[in-house]
Amino acid sequence: MKKIILTLFLSLVAYLGYAKTPALNYEQFGSLPMIQYPSVSPNGDYIAAIYNAKDGPSIVISAFGSAEVTTIVQLKKSQDRIELISWVNSTRLLITASYSESIGNKRFRRDRIFSVNSDGTDLVELKTKMPESAASWERINAASVRVVSLLKDDKRHVLLQTYDYRDEGQAVYKVNVYENDFDKLFVNKYNVHAWITNDKGQVLFGYGTEKSKKVTDVNTIWHRKDEQSEWQLLHKQKAYSGETFTPIMVENDKLLVISDYQTRRQALWSYDIKAGKFINKLYGHDKYDIAGVIYNPDRSRVIGVRYFDDYLREHYFQDEDNKIALLVKNSFKGYQATIYSRSEDKTKMLVYATKDNSPQKFFWLDIKNNKGGLWFSTYPFLEAQAMPNVLPISFKADDGVELTGYLTLPVTGDSNKKPPLVVWPHGGPIGIRDYQTFDPYVQFFASQGYAVLQVNYRGSGGFGSNFEAAGHREWGKRMQQDVYNGFDWLKSKNLVDTNKTCFAGYSYGGYAALTAAFQKPEQFRCVVSIAGISDLYTLAEKDYRWQGNIRAHIVNEVGDPTDDRIAGELQSLSASNNIEKIKAPILLMHGRFDTQVRVEQSADFYDKAKDAGLDIGYVEFKYGTHYLDEADNRLEAFKQLSDFLEKHLK
Repeated sequence: MKKIILTLFLSLVAYLGYAKTPALNYEQFGSLPMIQYPSVSPNGDYIAAIYNAKDGPSIVISAFGSAEVTTIVQLKKSQDRIELISWVNSTRLLITASYSESIGNKRFRRDRIFSVNSDGTDLVELKTKMPESAASWERINAASVRVVSLLKDDKRHVLLQTYDYRDEGQAVYKVNVYENDFDKLFVNKYNVHAWITNDKGQVLFGYGTEKSKKVTDVNTIWHRKDEQSEWQLLHKQKAYSGETFTPIMVENDKLLVISDYQTRRQALWSYDIKAGKFINKLYGHDKYDIAGVIYNPDRSRVIGVRYFDDYLREHYFQDEDNKIALLVKNSFKGYQATIYSRSEDKTKMLVYATKDNSPQKFFWLDIKNNKGGLWFSTYPFLEAQAMPNVLPISFKADDGVELTGYLTLPVTGDSNKKPPLVVWPHGGPIGIRDYQTFDPYVQFFASQGYAVLQVNYRGSGGFGSNFEAAGHREWGKRMQQDVYNGFDWLKSKNLVDTNKTCFAGYSYGGYAALTAAFQKPEQFRCVVSIAGISDLYTLAEKDYRWQGNIRAHIVNEVGDPTDDRIAGELQSLSASNNIEKIKAPILLMHGRFDTQVRVEQSADFYDKAKDAGLDIGYVEFKYGTHYLDEADNRLEAFKQLSDFLEKHLK
C-alpha cells in the first residue's frame, strides 16, 4: 500500500486559489478525473474511491474527513477499468472491474469482481468456472457479472448474477465474499436476463425475453410469491411497443418500476405483479423524465428519485431526507449540491457539488458533529481558473418544434472579436443528452478561444418518450437537421464567427460530424470524429445478426438492414459512400479496444478517404476504449484536438 498526501494537498491548495496555472492547455483538461465514484462505509468511518493516476486506476481509502489517502488495489494501466465500488460491510469492499476482450470478431467488456478488506488485505476474485470447450456465444454471455443484492442482514455474502452454461442463461448465486464460494439459488429455465430482489434480498422477479428457437424480441416478466414457490409467467410484450418498463425492486409485494405509462414521461410507479397492472404513480415530473432512483445506503429500499433539468435534481419520499437534502443544497452557495454517498445512520455523507464553469468537487459533511470540508476536486489544477458560463439556449427548429441546448462563449480580452465555433453534438444518440454542468471537453474548447454549441436534438433523453422516439430511424435526417437549425439560429445572433466553424463529435456525434462533411461541404471549415460511425449500413447489418433486444434496437432506432429500401437509405446517409462530396479536412480518432463502435468504422473510412485524396488524419489508440478512459490515450486525444483546431480555426 502507498499513501497519497501530496495530490490531495494540491487539490486543497488549488481550491483556495493559490495554485494558478499560467496558461490553460490540453494537459489540464485532458487528464482523467482524479477521483471517481467515492463511497462512504456503512459505519461512516471510511471513504473508498477510484483514484486515477498516471500509472493507472487504483482503489484508495481514507478515514472520513481525512486528507490522507491510501492505495489498497492497483489495476493494470491500459487494459482494466474499475466500474463500481460497493461496501459489503464496514471493512469489506466489492470491486467490479472490466477489460476489453475479442470474442467472435467483436470486442466485449468482460467483468471481473473482487472483494478486499479496507486495509488492502485478503484480495479475492469472485468467479465461477467456464469449461474450456465453451462456445464463443457462451463466453459472450458470461462476460457480464452483476450485483443483485448486498444482503443487508448478511455481512459475509452477496447475490451475484452471471452466466451458467448448464442453464444456458443468467443464474443467481449466493457468494461468500471471503472464500469465493458460489451457491446457486435456482435453475433459470425462463431465459431471464435480469433478476430483481425484494428488500430482504429474496429473488422474486425476473425480466427476460421469450425463449424460442426463432429470433424473438418479446420481453417477458416472471414472478414468484416467495422462495419456495414456482416461477410464473405474468406478462409479455414486444420490444418498442406499449409503455416502457424498467424494474427496480420488489417492495411490499409490489414492483417498483420506472415507466412512461399514461404520461409518456418516465416516472416511478408501483406495479401489481399478480394483476399485471400499474397501481399508482409514486413520483413523476411535469416536464422531465425520471433518470433513476435513490437507494438507502445498503440498497435495500428506494427512498427517492433523480431527474435532470439543466442539473441533477433529487426528490425524497420522507420529510427527514428532504430536510437533509435542503440543508445540503443551501450549504453550498453558487453550486448545485446533492448527496452522493452516506453512512447507514445518515449522519456522515459525501456531497457532490457542481456548477457550469468549475470542476465537480466532493465535500464531506458530519452532520452530528457539525463539521465538514473539501475532500477532492475531480480536476484540481483547473480550480480557481477563469472559465466561462455555460448558457442555456432554446430555439425553434424549421418545423416549429422547440429545441434546447447550450452555448459557451470563451473568456476573451477583446469583446469586439467574434470567436470561432465548435459544434459539439452529444453521443448516444437515443436517450442521451447534454447538461449545463462542467464538461472538460467544452471548457477545453472555450479555453482555447472557441465558442461551443451543444444541441439536444430530437432523440435526446430526459424530455419525454415522444421527444425521444422522434429521433428513431432519423440518423442523418431529422436529428442532423436539428443541429443544423441550432447552427443557423446561432448565426442569426451574430455572436460567433460562423465562417470559422469546426463540426466535432464523439460516437454518434462523430457520425453527425462526418455526415455534416458531405451534407454541408461548404459550411464547416473542419471536421473531427472520435469513435464515430462512417458506415451506417455496416453498423446496422453487423449488429442485426445479434438476437433479441439488440436486433430490436437496430431495427427500431437505426433501421432494418434486411429491408432493401431502408438498406439503401442507410448507405446514402453514410460518409463512406459520399467521399467525393467532402471538402473539409478531417481528423479521426478511435481506440482498438472500443466495444461499442468497431474500430473499422474509422480505419476503413480513413483508407478510402486517403485513397480519394482527402485531407485526413487518423490516430488509433492501442488500448483505447470507446471513452478513451486510459490516461495516455485521453491526453493524446486532447493534444490532437488542440493542434487540429488551431491549424484550421485560428
